[in-house]
Amino acid sequence: MNRLFWLLLGLIAVNAHADEAAILDKDFRIMMAWFPGVYDNQEQVYFEAEQGIDEALRHERLHHVFTPVDLPAFGDHVFYVQQHLNDDPSEIYRQRIYSFSTDYDRNAIRLTIHIPNEPERLIDAHLAPDTLADLKPADITVLPGCDVFWQRRANQFVGFMDPNACSYVSRKTGERMIFNDDLLLMDNALWITGRAHDEAGKLLMGHPTGGPHKNLKARRFECWMTGRQRDGDWTFKRGLEIYDQGGMVWLTTDESEPQQVGIKMRNVTWPYGSNRPSLVLYAYRPGEDRAVSYAWADPSAERIGINLRWMQASCTLTP
Repeated sequence: MNRLFWLLLGLIAVNAHADEAAILDKDFRIMMAWFPGVYDNQEQVYFEAEQGIDEALRHERLHHVFTPVDLPAFGDHVFYVQQHLNDDPSEIYRQRIYSFSTDYDRNAIRLTIHIPNEPERLIDAHLAPDTLADLKPADITVLPGCDVFWQRRANQFVGFMDPNACSYVSRKTGERMIFNDDLLLMDNALWITGRAHDEAGKLLMGHPTGGPHKNLKARRFECWMTGRQRDGDWTFKRGLEIYDQGGMVWLTTDESEPQQVGIKMRNVTWPYGSNRPSLVLYAYRPGEDRAVSYAWADPSAERIGINLRWMQASCTLTP
């Protein structure tokens, strides 16, 4: 009887483990469908300024690119990561190789973070994947204890590190920096709470309130623009790329004293008031913080345009 009992108990345990593995595999497929893309916290930055939040407590503008790449030496689900500040692609603050895998022992999705030893060689690799062709495991560093574990909670994924397990000694200061990141992935957003402390607990990096950077997933649009020159002719450009989370692009006219006109795109959901969510296309002149004019459409619109007589633009959603 005892033998039968333990046999049945073992079968139940095996079946339960198999069910957990099947669920984790399904969650992994969903996460890999959600994660790739471009994210930006422009809306968070905009509304913090609108609400008059103290500048010391506002979040800086972050832009994130997560592009799938073919690097079998790093795994089957690998991404090139490039992140920049202040809506300026030249202000790159992080480049990484991310590899995701299922960790059945922890019943979680494991993210291993690979730090390039020569990151400058990989700048804009999401635009030129051949840049990564010769990348080998010997060309990167993996810090022990810095893996991120993801688990599904309802209709989102929660990411976390083992507490205080990730650390390294800063080359600049000689101090040991201890990292603890918390993340939240939804189908249209990625919230990141990153922070670093010294061994005495002093905050070295991260938002002073501990609040996350609320990055929204951006949709890519391709635009054409035209601007009227002083002689009455028009400068026309097509194939201009823009994203609907604060993306901006400028047209320079083809004349001896060039003029500029810019367009900016936002997909806005107001956190207060009665305004309805909208896809908005703004027109700007250089040096002016306030838009000259703007047009709006339904937030799910796949095409939007503006015509001010002296400039025109039209943008179409591009996969």
